[in-house]
Amino acid sequence: MQYKFIPVNNDLNKAKAFANTLDPDYIRRVQRIKQKDFYIPTIDVVQKLQKEGWMINGVDEQRNKKSRKITNNYVQMTHPDFAVKNKQGKDEAYSSITISNSCSGNQPLSMGLGAYRMVCSNGAIRFDEHAENENIKHTEINYRDLDRFVHSMNDKAQNLITELNAWKQQNMTVEQMRNLAYNAAKLRFDETDENFNPIDLLRVNRVEDADNDVWTVFNRIQENLTHDVKDKQTDIWLNQQLFDLAGRELVLS
Repeated sequence: MQYKFIPVNNDLNKAKAFANTLDPDYIRRVQRIKQKDFYIPTIDVVQKLQKEGWMINGVDEQRNKKSRKITNNYVQMTHPDFAVKNKQGKDEAYSSITISNSCSGNQPLSMGLGAYRMVCSNGAIRFDEHAENENIKHTEINYRDLDRFVHSMNDKAQNLITELNAWKQQNMTVEQMRNLAYNAAKLRFDETDENFNPIDLLRVNRVEDADNDVWTVFNRIQENLTHDVKDKQTDIWLNQQLFDLAGRELVLS
């Protein structure tokens, strides 16, 4: 899977250089975009997460196709203390947070909790529609309560890693794998589309992905489904929905 964030190696200055809109002053001065009162700057969230042990993995921005103004910024962070282990006991994936924020504040700041798998640099994003900290509206109350949102992420990350390690212990039958691939393909393509090919989503691209446990099959499908997706919001949405599908498959197995 192609790398979808510009790597910055936990360098905050480099992050701001590659994603200027992390700085709210840049949004106002250069972009000339009016922000909501009590706008929550992405950089504030990033710095608070760094104090909790999270590291900046990469950044990105998205432009409006017509105006060419930057509309959203994105930051991917990982935490070395929360890891999924492979069969040899080595770290295979780290808990990750994908932050997305609109430059105007018209959309909530979102923190998507997931896992960053180093073998193919993909980011699986967990989705919980009831999670309070997934979408943070730019309001006075949330602005003042930002520390609580950020502080809760470590406990949630540990719970996620426990869940993913359970995925590794559960093997899938051929029927279950085909069912997951079929439902995953429907997330992106209509069944009449020539690109609708669920079996192709199960293709093994590397030795590490040959196992048939839920975690490994999920990652095979995720990489094959999203490798050519260019739009960041679409990529995040596909990851969220696929994570939910894999979780339901585990419950049903």
